[in-house]
Amino acid sequence: MRARLLATLLFTLAMVPLAWATHNRAGEIIVCWTGQGLIYEATIITHCKLSAPADRPELTLYWGDGTSTTIQRAPPVDDTARDLRRNSYTALHTYTGPGTYTLSFDDQNRNAGVVNVPQSVSQSFCVKTQLVISAFAGNNCSVRFLKEPIQDACVNRPWIHNPTAYDADGDSLSYEPVVCLGLGCMPINGYQYPNEVNGSNGASYTIDPLDGTIRWENPQVLGEYNIAFKVHEWRRKDGQLIHMGWVTRDMQVTVKPCTNNPPQVSEVADTCVVAGTFLTFPVQASDPDGNSITLDALGQPFVLTSSPASFVSPSPAPSVTGIFNWQTNCSHVRLQPYQVVFNAVDNDPEVQLEGYSTVNITVVAPAPQNPSATPNGSAIDLAWEQSVCSNAQGYLIYRRVGSYGFVPGHCETGVPAYTGYSLIATVNGAGTTTYSDNGALVVGSQYCYMVVAFFADGAQSYASVEFCAILDRQVPVLTHVSVGETSTSTGIDTVRWSNAYDLDTLARPGPYQFKLYRGTGFDLAQDLVYTSTVHPFLAHPDTEFIDLGLNTRDEAHVYRVDFFGRADEPEPDFIGSTSVASSVYIGLVPNDEQLTVQWTLNTPWSNTLYEVYRDIGGTWTLVGSSSTGNFTETGLSNGQEYCYLVRSTGSYGNPDIVSPLLNFSQEVCGIPVDLTPPCAPTVDIDNDCETPLNTLTWNNPNDSCTDDTYQYRIYFAQGPDGPFTLVGNVVGAENTLFTHTDGSSVSGCYQVTAVDTVGNESAFIEPVCGDNCPQYELPNVFTPNGDHSNDLFIPFPYRGVRSIELTVYNRWGLTVFETVDPAILWRGTFKDTEERLPDGVYYFVCNVVYARLAGDEVVQLKGYVHLLGGGTAPFQN
Repeated sequence: MRARLLATLLFTLAMVPLAWATHNRAGEIIVCWTGQGLIYEATIITHCKLSAPADRPELTLYWGDGTSTTIQRAPPVDDTARDLRRNSYTALHTYTGPGTYTLSFDDQNRNAGVVNVPQSVSQSFCVKTQLVISAFAGNNCSVRFLKEPIQDACVNRPWIHNPTAYDADGDSLSYEPVVCLGLGCMPINGYQYPNEVNGSNGASYTIDPLDGTIRWENPQVLGEYNIAFKVHEWRRKDGQLIHMGWVTRDMQVTVKPCTNNPPQVSEVADTCVVAGTFLTFPVQASDPDGNSITLDALGQPFVLTSSPASFVSPSPAPSVTGIFNWQTNCSHVRLQPYQVVFNAVDNDPEVQLEGYSTVNITVVAPAPQNPSATPNGSAIDLAWEQSVCSNAQGYLIYRRVGSYGFVPGHCETGVPAYTGYSLIATVNGAGTTTYSDNGALVVGSQYCYMVVAFFADGAQSYASVEFCAILDRQVPVLTHVSVGETSTSTGIDTVRWSNAYDLDTLARPGPYQFKLYRGTGFDLAQDLVYTSTVHPFLAHPDTEFIDLGLNTRDEAHVYRVDFFGRADEPEPDFIGSTSVASSVYIGLVPNDEQLTVQWTLNTPWSNTLYEVYRDIGGTWTLVGSSSTGNFTETGLSNGQEYCYLVRSTGSYGNPDIVSPLLNFSQEVCGIPVDLTPPCAPTVDIDNDCETPLNTLTWNNPNDSCTDDTYQYRIYFAQGPDGPFTLVGNVVGAENTLFTHTDGSSVSGCYQVTAVDTVGNESAFIEPVCGDNCPQYELPNVFTPNGDHSNDLFIPFPYRGVRSIELTVYNRWGLTVFETVDPAILWRGTFKDTEERLPDGVYYFVCNVVYARLAGDEVVQLKGYVHLLGGGTAPFQN
């Protein structure tokens, strides 16, 4: 009687999935900050078969913080013609603080007969959403979809779909295909992407990572398919790109027999529009089969609360033109573009197919108007008109020496780095429209400015026009610090400066005098090294000094000129100082058959060119030039000495000051040495999961990019993200093969590096990975009678298993054996004793963990085993 009850219980448990079956077709979870504290609202959305016996008046949502809520369903929306019910379940939740939370729900079961989901009627339906609440980037709302997740496709015809996702926060989006999830929200074992199903004949299945358009080229096999994808959110904050979470959508596509072709929508180029501009353009669509099509448009611009966009949909016809209209305003300004999806649907009587075209529209704030720059003593006062966009957070102020002539290109916001402008200030508040630039400006230089309005999400307006000013030259200007001799004790610097020709001589009368100060390095000049003669006129002739007895080989030198009036009086009138200027100081960085010349300097003028000379046979010969801070000469011989110097070319950008300004560095010598590792080998893997054995082969770097590879190092990790540990060495550049297993597993990833004769090792590159084809089967009979044949209950075949949990029960439900050893080795005895169990039928439950590259995979095995040749007396407890 007890055996019959156990059998009945097991049969009932086996039938549980069928009682709840055949309903879940699609779903997602959306979540959004309510605007109060850390309170978030989440909604589970599911689509199920209306005809299914299962119904869900409530579902349990797991919030990702260890808590869950059972949520009552809102009134469902039924579509009887499509056998479809849309359910939604909404609840509020308060989180305790910033963090990353993965929301999920797991519901039995999926509908039956899904082609690419094995035994779909027995598979659970799970979707996840990751919510990031960032202390740095702020609260968050997840993406939402404007297209439903139940779609039809035609066999042997392209299927195209765009979910039309948008993010209310203005975060940028990216898309990736993922495997559908089942019980425990784990990837479904045996799931196949639509193009992997037997009979697909090479059909391709892709999702555009930027606009989310899904293309399944010519599906071959009829039936229902489930596909899933993640939509990631990215937010730019203070120059950093921050991942703000993702939403997974699991959707269903039904491939039906038909001869229809999808309509085609003309491409519309991405564009930018100045806030306040009325944007309008036509969109054309046509149907290759001559079917009438309906053209519509979807996207966030149509659901905005302020001045939403509109689309004039034409009457259905085989060829149609619709009109997009949008009166933009400043509330639409944001960093990320608005995506608009144009959707054409034909009226084919068998299956209505769709065509898509997407366009990105960026709304940009106009440039600040009427800027001005006015010299004011040692400062320059800036002013501009307030931005017409009152939601601007403030202004960014950029400066450079000399004019660039920048005119923004279409969609080119802010001030690009290639202009040579640098950000010097940020002023907050849309009404703050003045700034005084007193940041160590150099007399004589022309300073040019541009102003940009910025917004809360990091968006920037177009840049203002350039506007420039020159400080009056009321103090001298250094123009020359050039090394004339390189030595540790007899080095020479030549220093020159120009007179203060804009000085008001009535207010600051002569006679005039200069004092020259020197320092070591690039910043401070404190040691008086020269005092000029006294001269009655402003055009003082004494504006050069030859500085002798220096250590110019090991040190840079920096200079400053102080300027005095009434120099013949006991207390001369200190008028002012020049900015400091240093010599050009160079160093060498050796590498394999090359030397890199690097230089450092501090000058008040702008240097635009550096010419590099090398001593070749006693003559300084130009070997290269650079506009940055270094130059590398290649093709040299290791072990041989080479000597260099650099000449800089610069200017103040002021036509009244001599130009170009030419200055030489000291001389420096160095010897190339091999510090360069070989290039990384290109590795292939033969992943034989049945033997099991991984065989790695790679190219010899000596055949392509180096000539001194000596050995290889092989590293292994259980996944592509590491950590990688050394598992082998192969000596000899020509030996390019290595075999490996991780116990009985061939799941894992490898890196192979090349090492040269002096120990330089190549870098890690993209790893190569193998995976298990795990197998674990248990016999249904064994005979522990001591004849050495089938004496043990053991798995066969057995490979790719990380661990197990096996429990064996007798017919009364008593546990008689347990183990976590994948080899099992059960001798038919009671637990860990030597007491033999009687012959009979025993029931087992075995949770098997397969080692897989994508992560451990859990499979549960249930069954019976016949024990024959054991004890003779019944055993029970």
